[in-house]
Amino acid sequence: MPVAASIFIHFFCISFLGIGGFIVTLPDIYRWIVAADGLMTPEAFQAAVAIGQASPGPNMIICWAIGWFAMGPAGAAAALAGTVIPFSTLALIVGRFFSHHASSLAVRAYRVGMAPVSIALLYAAGYTLLAPNLSLPMLALAALTMALICWTKVPAIVLIAIGGVV
Repeated sequence: MPVAASIFIHFFCISFLGIGGFIVTLPDIYRWIVAADGLMTPEAFQAAVAIGQASPGPNMIICWAIGWFAMGPAGAAAALAGTVIPFSTLALIVGRFFSHHASSLAVRAYRVGMAPVSIALLYAAGYTLLAPNLSLPMLALAALTMALICWTKVPAIVLIAIGGVV
């Protein structure tokens, strides 16, 4: 199978896992594109994620950057199409269903039940990005940042700026 087709199929399947945002799929993308297929180095993966995050637009633009680093313009187009097509279609269908059945017990239970899943997937994404540079000071900084976010009213942008300096 051509590499661009493989990228499209993988991103197509992964896009259905983006509960809580595309960023939560990073551990699985890393496992596939770096560890299994070797299309990128861990450093290139980190650089692609950083460029995707710094680019204006939704978080899923990360897929474009990963595809670009893995295979250039064809990889970027395959990753973007593989992400956008199923995710957009599913979002339209589910959004319409939820708006028509907002008061149903099943919809309310789903929303409450998915919150911990989304949070756990965000933590997994953070760990995946930290893993290559994992050290005690880095873990302490991550724990301090989480504590400040959870228990104070410090704006997140201030913490991001401090993280950029550190």
